[in-house]
Amino acid sequence: MTFTNRAFTLMELLVVIAVISVLVALLLPVYLTVRELARKATCIANLKQLSKAWMIYAQDYNGWTPGGAYARFSGPGDGKRYTPLWVLLPYLRTEQIFICPTRLGWDFSTTNPQLDTHRPRQGSYASNYQVMEVPEVMIDRPAELIVFCDSYNPWQDCYANCHGCTGGCSSYIWDRIGRGYYQGDTSKPTAWHNEGINLCFADGHIKWLNLGNIFYRNWVRFLPESDPHYYRPITQDW
Repeated sequence: MTFTNRAFTLMELLVVIAVISVLVALLLPVYLTVRELARKATCIANLKQLSKAWMIYAQDYNGWTPGGAYARFSGPGDGKRYTPLWVLLPYLRTEQIFICPTRLGWDFSTTNPQLDTHRPRQGSYASNYQVMEVPEVMIDRPAELIVFCDSYNPWQDCYANCHGCTGGCSSYIWDRIGRGYYQGDTSKPTAWHNEGINLCFADGHIKWLNLGNIFYRNWVRFLPESDPHYYRPITQDW
């Protein structure tokens, strides 16, 4: 008995390639979705650790939360600018916790020693100025007030009644591009987790919210319910 080697025909090869292409097209979105879910879970874990560190810091400093923004909180005479993230570093394992695995929010890294003034140099989370460098007892609605969240900006220093801002607290959510002191780039939303962001609240719980479901009352302390901004979504002003 004799055997002959039979090669694939061109048509057969094309059919195999077409089948593989269809399988890749079907499986790739699933893979990307699963990967983003894993990254989102890591981001939530980061915020949980930041929340615990923020609370422990307050316990260690007689109920006072850490300083709140680059312009306001700085080391003694060293010329550097800090966010509360840097102050919380001793309570954390690594600076990597400052970075969301889905997106690097802001980067001040530089090889120029004269410009190397920001700490941390990189991060993905902004801190709410309203709940920083204040006694915990002055945080009136801990279950509603945000402490940290995903952001292209490392700090939030803009209130609901700040007329110099574009959209009130929008500078906390959008990337600043220098079109004005508080104006951000509304073409570049922070909503990198399926059209929403992860947020850490003052009572310690972590939550994902669509940007349209975040209100001014989530940012501002002692905002009365009678204030027109109380029920106003921050996206309404963008």
